This record gives sequence, C-alpha cells and structure tokens, in this order.
Amino acid sequence: MVIELDIFSGRPNPHWTVDEATATVVRDLVGRVSPTSASPPAAPDLGYRGFVCTDGTDTWRVYRGFVSRAGAVFTDASFSIERLLLQGMPHEYEALHTRVASKLKAP
Repeated sequence: MVIELDIFSGRPNPHWTVDEATATVVRDLVGRVSPTSASPPAAPDLGYRGFVCTDGTDTWRVYRGFVSRAGAVFTDASFSIERLLLQGMPHEYEALHTRVASKLKAP
C-alpha cells in the first residue's frame, strides 16, 4: 500500500510504502468506518489536504475525519486512520508531523 501526504502545492507530495501488517490495519480501519451523508470539509489550496491511500486498484482519501472511497463518504470521528498514517510517516518527513497533527481535531 502506498500512502501519499497531500500537503504541497506545486511540489511533489511525500509518499511512502507501508508494510503488509500496517496495510492490514489500515484496511481494517477503513472497513469499520460508517457511511455518512455529510460532506468532508473543503480542503485548502495550500497546506494539509489529507492522505491518499492506494492499495492495488483501490484508492481512498482520508481528510479531517472523513474517508472518501469509490464515490461514497464515511466518517472517522476519532481520526483513527489519519492518526495511524501520521504515526507511520517516515522520519525524513518528521518536520511535517507537527503541521499535520495540529489538523487532526474536529473542526
């Protein structure tokens, strides 16, 4: 599974591959989120815009407590998926950690 941190504008976003154990946990968390009729908040032009997870041919976006996948929206009120992805960011992106962590709270 490839994780992309959607944070830059005009520069390539950081991305990394997670091991199978982490991918399994992410899949499990994504499988547990509840459908919602609410819309995710609009992402800013600059700054944190979520994580994009690509697992084979399946892709989903995780942003501010919402998961968008295959045209459906799900809620992750505890931000558990984003927190897990943030926790697993490689050390070379450590400078972005605090910037992203500050966004992982209810609006």
